Amino acid sequence: MDTIGHDRAPQNAEGDFYTIQCCLMCCAPHHEAPDLMNDAAEEFDQCYFRRQPRNDVELGQAINAVCVSCIESLRYAGRDPRVIARLMAADCGHLCDSTETP
Repeated sequence: MDTIGHDRAPQNAEGDFYTIQCCLMCCAPHHEAPDLMNDAAEEFDQCYFRRQPRNDVELGQAINAVCVSCIESLRYAGRDPRVIARLMAADCGHLCDSTETP
């Protein structure tokens, strides 16, 4: 999982979706993926993925969370062509670490 020089927040759960160390605490990603993001009701200084998606519904939530981040601090480091295609279709392809698929 190469993050291409992006400063991955250390709190992120291991996996393809991650946040960089930059956050305005807008909580928009939390609204889209409340079970995947850190708990916005608790005090925090950095948003992060507390866990990775486990099913198609959560995958859609993670993709939506990436797309609504007010400062584009959520990213996708994976190479799943389905995920990359969905992010590109939502004009969020630039938030993929790589748009090359295996």
